[in-house]
Amino acid sequence: MTAFLSSRSFTAHSSDEQQSLTNALNDILRNDYHGSFFVLLGMYQRILADNNQRQRWPEIHKKLDILFKCGTAEVISSPMIGIPVSIRDSDYFKEAARFIGKERSLMANIEWMATAWNATYADTGLWMGKTFELVLRETVAAKTRNDAKTLSSYDPKSVRIGRNFFREPPDPKALQAIGLPALTQLWKLKDRPMNPAAAGFDCELLAENLDKEKAIPYSKTGGYFLCNLGTSVVPQMNGKAVYQLNYRWPDLGPVYPMTRLIDEIVRIDDGIYLGQLVFATQHYSLGTFTLPNGHVISIGDNYPHHSIIDNIKQIFPMGWVEEKDPYGYQNNGFFLMIDPAYAKEFYADDAFPQLRPRPGEIGFSELEYDQKASISTMSNTEKTATAVALNWPEISDWIDGWKHNEALKRKFTTFILEESPKGVEDSDVTEMLQEDESILQMLQRISGEISAQSNPQDNLKHFEKLNRLFRRGVAPTVENGLFQGHGARGYNVRVDSDESTDWYGETRRATGFDYYHGATLNLHCGFAETFCPDTNTKPNDEYLFPGRLADLALAHEAPNALNLMWHSIGKYIFPWAGKSYEKISGRKLSMLLDESDDLAERYPERVHALKTHLASTPHYALVEKNKAHYWDAKGVYAKHLKSGAWDRGMSDEDKTFWENEAALHWIDGNNIQDKRIIAADPLMRIVDMNYRVPDASLQAVSAAGPSPFARQGYIFLGADDRESILSMNNGNGKKKKVFQFHYRFPMIGGPVPIGYCLDEIVEIADGLYLGQLIYSTALDKPFHSSVDPAEYQYQLFGYFLLLDDAWQYHRLAIGLDTLN
Repeated sequence: MTAFLSSRSFTAHSSDEQQSLTNALNDILRNDYHGSFFVLLGMYQRILADNNQRQRWPEIHKKLDILFKCGTAEVISSPMIGIPVSIRDSDYFKEAARFIGKERSLMANIEWMATAWNATYADTGLWMGKTFELVLRETVAAKTRNDAKTLSSYDPKSVRIGRNFFREPPDPKALQAIGLPALTQLWKLKDRPMNPAAAGFDCELLAENLDKEKAIPYSKTGGYFLCNLGTSVVPQMNGKAVYQLNYRWPDLGPVYPMTRLIDEIVRIDDGIYLGQLVFATQHYSLGTFTLPNGHVISIGDNYPHHSIIDNIKQIFPMGWVEEKDPYGYQNNGFFLMIDPAYAKEFYADDAFPQLRPRPGEIGFSELEYDQKASISTMSNTEKTATAVALNWPEISDWIDGWKHNEALKRKFTTFILEESPKGVEDSDVTEMLQEDESILQMLQRISGEISAQSNPQDNLKHFEKLNRLFRRGVAPTVENGLFQGHGARGYNVRVDSDESTDWYGETRRATGFDYYHGATLNLHCGFAETFCPDTNTKPNDEYLFPGRLADLALAHEAPNALNLMWHSIGKYIFPWAGKSYEKISGRKLSMLLDESDDLAERYPERVHALKTHLASTPHYALVEKNKAHYWDAKGVYAKHLKSGAWDRGMSDEDKTFWENEAALHWIDGNNIQDKRIIAADPLMRIVDMNYRVPDASLQAVSAAGPSPFARQGYIFLGADDRESILSMNNGNGKKKKVFQFHYRFPMIGGPVPIGYCLDEIVEIADGLYLGQLIYSTALDKPFHSSVDPAEYQYQLFGYFLLLDDAWQYHRLAIGLDTLN
């Protein structure tokens, strides 16, 4: 346990307040701290960097405030790695909010600065830390224009001059790309000094500090400050001792918002310093500009601010009471600073791996990230990533080169099939494979044929080859909570995450993670079969549309607008990249399948998220309908939810049922998106309540493969051993067994129209899965598991593929549903 944290470091107003602080610190150390502040603070930063978890921000800010109050003031004399933990809006209505018993006003609680920061730079490493250098008294005098108070407290043992480190974000998008160049111009950043002889830094550059900086990947530096031991300028800190960094002196050349900025730092553990951003809310400058005659004009008040009263005080310096806080200082967030000696712990997978030096940057080789560890010493994640990258080093031509590798040739030309429910009607599917082509090339050829036939005339009969193949495919299974196919291995990758995440109070790591790349074959307007079940007749116009409109819009003679739109425009816009699977706990499964009438009481935070994400309105409507007892029958799993939610009274017997159910039949699923989605992060966080940045260790696994993914969302539950809900898949007295993706239960959430979706997949070759895109066409009929699926009029809206890495390399080479 750290020796640098103590409630005695903060002077409380009363013994009760002091005891409350002690209890709060003990709660953090008991419940959140598990041997590493790097891990704890990494968890806090991920929550505060996630706009989907804004309901937890006040809680985490309070914990950081407690850690800061209990930290120890200490002089810093070397470079430090840094990361912003949170950014908060200034609250200009704080006093009014306190008057009505609130800590922050409604305006400040919008937290637009944090939202914007999270959507752009939160995990990019744009700001990478600071350095603290020795500074002469003469330099301090020049920078403060001989400020008497500052010079009287000058002590070479504690006073430093410092500057910040900045780094180019990885693979920057449009807004990120202009960040560092803009800062370089506005803040007059300099190139990273590489030796002690570099000029223009107002201090002596020490060789030992430049050597320590080699653990910090940065390219530009600037944003100067003077620092010394002092007391906090934030009124709520009660004069707490801090190491204080002042950017506001005009002769340091601050540019807004640094003209408002004071940083305050305390030490909380070995090599770990917690800082708070402090901004002035009054008496500050918005910046300066130079007139043609050379005069410099300041917009606003330069620091330090001197009023008429201050001038009188200087003339008659007796009896005056100091104004308590003339600048209106407020906490505007927190940041971390780490001694470079702890760089590897800081960059570890369970802490801040997103800031790790990249190839080509200073720090990459210095910290030995360029050296390949032996397989025997690798983590599971590293082993899998290495295996993926090195599986087929001899294949340079993925169009035809696989034919010279016996294992790949067998994989790419061997079907995995079972008898169709329709018997001999589907017995000839293997004959569709032509000589010298792979199964994927066969599908590409068939897809082209379907498009040629269905684009001018959208009729499901054109899909018959894929229909037959689907009925012959074999449903994957779930074994011990893991997705399992029927090929040589039965999975693409299988790793456990190094990071922990929170699911409404359950802290867990992703285990048994597996993912597959996605491709779309052909789409179809499934409403046609609902309004016109007989393909040889016209639509039944009495359902919904006037006859003429039905003829035009829903007739089987109509063009296949969905397929045309996807192949001409859609695939270039929508960044769907496939699906990922992982083990699901009994607790989470029971929550997501719950259809009780008291869902808001059982899962208040989850239901609140449903309610506040407008795109999830259909799912929230199910919560309300369950509450109103809209359905007479109980849900399929009501028997095992009757005793209560997992954390609210569930019996041990029911908990055992859910643990077994999760291990035997279900997986936790996500749709994955490629990096094109990142530009739409702010919108996606609003639209999809489950949208998230994947764990860094899981992204690292995908980065070693052919098509890395960048985001997860549109969650679903995967279930094995299910009977197909489409009548076209079933024969007389025999049902097709499939693997289903469930999106419809109320607690799953997700944007329209995903709440009408229930997909099915089968495996047709080793690591190659054929999927049916299925939607309910009874749009006015709310979902409940007690309702006969036939009432939802599920229809086929198209076919998609899920592919392991080997198939994906092949797919990219042959250009099946790619951007090229």
